[in-house]
Amino acid sequence: MKIESIEHLKKEANSWNDDFQHFYIVLAGGLAKSSKRIVYYPSDKLFGIINEFDESHLEVSEQELRLKTNIPEAIEKGCFYKSSF
Repeated sequence: MKIESIEHLKKEANSWNDDFQHFYIVLAGGLAKSSKRIVYYPSDKLFGIINEFDESHLEVSEQELRLKTNIPEAIEKGCFYKSSF
């Protein structure tokens, strides 16, 4: 499922049991992808992000999401997706 906006990401990354959801960025015209696990905590207004490449972890606000990740740019370019599994 293509993620259309930050608000859409918040909805799709928010789960009733705080489980991380699987997302990915399509790279090089579909030749590769960058996988991430993301959860959104609405009460704290924070995203928890795990980069599956190196298992690095980051907790950021929406403002920091724009400054510290390439996720908003990927959404704007139409190449950020939620995995269907």
